Amino acid sequence: MEQKKVNQSTIQSLDQKDLQKPIDLVYTWVDGDDLTYRKLVNKYSEKPIDLNPERTRDIYEMIKYSLRSVEKYAPWINHIYIFTCRPQRPNWLKSDHPKISVIHHDEVFDPEDVPTFNYNLIESYIHKIPGLSDDFIYLNDDFLFGSNVSPQDFYSKDGKVLMHGTLFGENFGWRVYNKKNDIIGLGLIEHSPILIRKEWWQGMQDARPELIKEIKSHKFREGTDVMTYKLYRWYSLKFQSANSKAIKLPELLKSHTFHKITNNFKRQQRAFNWLEKKSPKFFCLNDDQGDRPNPEVVELVQNFLDEQHPEKSSFEK
Repeated sequence: MEQKKVNQSTIQSLDQKDLQKPIDLVYTWVDGDDLTYRKLVNKYSEKPIDLNPERTRDIYEMIKYSLRSVEKYAPWINHIYIFTCRPQRPNWLKSDHPKISVIHHDEVFDPEDVPTFNYNLIESYIHKIPGLSDDFIYLNDDFLFGSNVSPQDFYSKDGKVLMHGTLFGENFGWRVYNKKNDIIGLGLIEHSPILIRKEWWQGMQDARPELIKEIKSHKFREGTDVMTYKLYRWYSLKFQSANSKAIKLPELLKSHTFHKITNNFKRQQRAFNWLEKKSPKFFCLNDDQGDRPNPEVVELVQNFLDEQHPEKSSFEK
């Protein structure tokens, strides 16, 4: 796919040649409520946790609002890819919009890995999307922008790739490894946007092939799986330290908020009032409502999304 040039005026303050390149954006998304998809999940599932609705349901159509936030706050994004299983695509999405493409797993995956319901495996393939820019931003479908975002939020002044989602950097041994020498995480602060360099994404897999092999053996997410975005942060800060830089926690918290949507209405009401006042650059609204979402909370969240982004984006029918 032909890449369009980035508006140079947006990034002229950054004097690094890599920033003259287009920056694409990739979402991973699935509609877990789709009946055809549910039948496929049921065919392969072996444990109750495989059917956890929090992982796949789309009651808020969050990606629609995320795209509205991208168009409003990050119009410099070059091209957008939605990475999903065949034959899914959002039913409200314009099929002929020149700036957005739906890519199905079987267009990219090795044949033996289709189908999969393991997002760790799905993420391991995102850098192989045809036509994708060398540097791209990766978002889950529940990530949104809350105010103006620029390339300066992803690159340092001297052109290093900024790593969101760390304490003080994941190159410290106590931070990266447990006793089994596996990648471990910090939890809540790691749900943040990632600027991915395709070469590094492949490099992290080459550095720990046994972890990728284990992911490939699981149709569904397992507790023993390495999370690829954690592995990427570790690899970048350990092996690409000359060209990457960790955003320390105090700075991260100024621009990023992670929020779990639970069924406690009063707590959610306070949290969304605070979120509206703060207007962070990046925020994640993580579904933690179990099997039976509280209808009052569902309405609260939907009203928040509608109030924050009331106008349709150009990506919508």
